[in-house]
Amino acid sequence: MPGFAARRVDCPTAPPSRKTTYAKALHRACIVLGGAPELAIRLNVPEPALVSWMEGRDDPPEEVFLAAVEILLLHLEAPGKAN
Repeated sequence: MPGFAARRVDCPTAPPSRKTTYAKALHRACIVLGGAPELAIRLNVPEPALVSWMEGRDDPPEEVFLAAVEILLLHLEAPGKAN
């Protein structure tokens, strides 16, 4: 199985003028899970809406943002992860 660095991860990012806390959290959760399709499935949202939120065009619903934060917190708590 190829290493993480060898995998292409499709995680859109917002331009600097639209990098909100929401967009940054969703982008980071996307990286943790391995791509936008995986994050959309985990959050139970349509991928086009997720991409719009990650690009900073719209803000996600609060429950989606909080679910992304939970993904990040669980990732940080995982054994062997640096804080």
